[in-house]
Amino acid sequence: MPRFEMLLAELSAQFVNLPADQVDGAINASLQRIAETLDIDRATLGEVTADGQDGFVTHCYAKACIPPNKVQSVMTAVPLVMKTLFAGETLIVRDVAELEEETDRENFLRYGTRADLVFPLIVGGELRGGLAFSSATPRDWPERVVRGLRLIADVFANALARRRADQALRESEAQMRLAAEAAQVGLWVWEIPGDTIWGTDRARTLYGMAADAPVTIGLFLDRLVPEDRPRVERAIQRALAGGGSYREEYRIRHPDGQTRWICATGQCQLGGDGRPGRMMGAGLDITERKQAETALRRALAEIQTLKDQLQQENVYLRREIEEHQGATRIASRSPAMRHVLAQAGQVAPTPASVLITGETGTGKEVLATALHEASPRRGRAMIRVNCAAIPAALIESELFGREKGAYTGALARQIGRFELADGSTLFLDEIGELPLEAQAKLLRVLQEKEIERLGNPRPIKVDVRLIAATHRDLAQEVAAGRFREDLYYRLNVFPLRLPPLRERRDDLPPLVESFVEEFAKSMGKPIEAVAKSSLKALLNYPWPGNIRELRNVIERAVILNTGPLLRIEPPTVAGNPAAGSASAAQAGPATLAEVERGHILRVLEATGWRVRGAAGAAEILGLKPSTLESRMLKLGIRRPV
Repeated sequence: MPRFEMLLAELSAQFVNLPADQVDGAINASLQRIAETLDIDRATLGEVTADGQDGFVTHCYAKACIPPNKVQSVMTAVPLVMKTLFAGETLIVRDVAELEEETDRENFLRYGTRADLVFPLIVGGELRGGLAFSSATPRDWPERVVRGLRLIADVFANALARRRADQALRESEAQMRLAAEAAQVGLWVWEIPGDTIWGTDRARTLYGMAADAPVTIGLFLDRLVPEDRPRVERAIQRALAGGGSYREEYRIRHPDGQTRWICATGQCQLGGDGRPGRMMGAGLDITERKQAETALRRALAEIQTLKDQLQQENVYLRREIEEHQGATRIASRSPAMRHVLAQAGQVAPTPASVLITGETGTGKEVLATALHEASPRRGRAMIRVNCAAIPAALIESELFGREKGAYTGALARQIGRFELADGSTLFLDEIGELPLEAQAKLLRVLQEKEIERLGNPRPIKVDVRLIAATHRDLAQEVAAGRFREDLYYRLNVFPLRLPPLRERRDDLPPLVESFVEEFAKSMGKPIEAVAKSSLKALLNYPWPGNIRELRNVIERAVILNTGPLLRIEPPTVAGNPAAGSASAAQAGPATLAEVERGHILRVLEATGWRVRGAAGAAEILGLKPSTLESRMLKLGIRRPV
């Protein structure tokens, strides 16, 4: 084989698997070898600009006796060359003297060229540049040389295209890496068959992996927080099943113990055999976003709790205004009551629990209100709960609150009275009626100062001052096993016993005066005085219903009164013939229904019209609440508005 053909074969083989970064050096060396083999004065390779409008010399070899071609722009130097190349043709010049245009002859001679052979470098139908072999003397270009150099031109064209593609890829990767670093995104590639994971420095930092440590899918999964691992494994399997996409948010536990939230996206690529080949993706640290979301949810929950609390407080306060309008201030002339008030003044400013005992109607709730208003918590409303008026099945929900769906019928979320009283005072009236199970939970709340809503185990801290009241003897209830001993001692930190009205008759005249003034003003009646006979009858009456009964009697008297002098008739009871005897004599014998109606009315007035629960009218009369309500309907008894 001639020397030239052997050179072409060698060069063609050299460029087959040549790395892109070695292409430029190999082309320069090849140009020199070709020029020396064919005794050519100059070999030049130029590339077309990105816009395709011009070309520039990028590789050149020249003999020592001939200066290298210093032309930069081929278009401006030798327009004929660029015109031929853009036409996709080979330019063969044996002697420039044979050229028709004088300008073309001058352009070649200016650079010492008398003969030239130029090949277009075309890849994919697109001109990428040109390869020129120049001689300082006229020269013939044999066909075999032209054919061989055309082959070399194709080899160089493909090598340059590969180098350009590699360069573009590197630039793209550099830009991507720069963008990823700027966005703090970590890039990773999982080669599935070999189970190796490559990652950028940022990715290794995100996942807590050492810079030079090998990473496998197993090591990655081991770094996941255990609660998140099953979900991530399922997402990976879904992506592998059909070459699909992957997106998950999960927590990574670093070797130093810190936990970070990562948002990862990826795409699985299938191999030629249809099996998963690799998964490429990116990871982003979203810990701050997750923390912000958690803080936002917590803040929204707190706002919702405060909103619910405010709404329920508004409803509660409206109810309080309606139910407790006109409640008298505590005033007393009796020594027994003055002693109680002095003790109340001492305990009011403290956070101590108070247990108020006394008969029904003695004013336990009024005293509790006075304790609250004399405490540092008076800026917020005192929350009242009548334990006897709430069904046992609902008492826990009322006290501690509930979540929606906590039980059948719980259609909405509701905060309990303890949450409502946070920072204030909670008054538990008739605490002796609490079921034992509720007593145990109340004790735990008092000890731990936190509650749990029904349907939500998350503890909620509460700051509540507790005042309890009962008409029962809790010590006897403890002995009978109906009240927890530990709760009794917890409540009985500071006991206050309210004496019944019959033990403080000195207070009856000012109480009567206060009630008369209240009702006369509200009803617009000009009452100037109370009949002395009425006041004497009131003093002789035993008042089993205490102050509540007195208030109801005076309200009824004011309603019926028509003049400036108020006459009051106390209820008729056995053993008190002075009370009501005159009216009874005038009225004559009453029917059984009238007697029954009158007796039920008196009991209802004495209990504040409470039908159900302990110390309610039904219990006093020895009837079932439903039976009493039925008789009230039959006898036309309705609670006064």
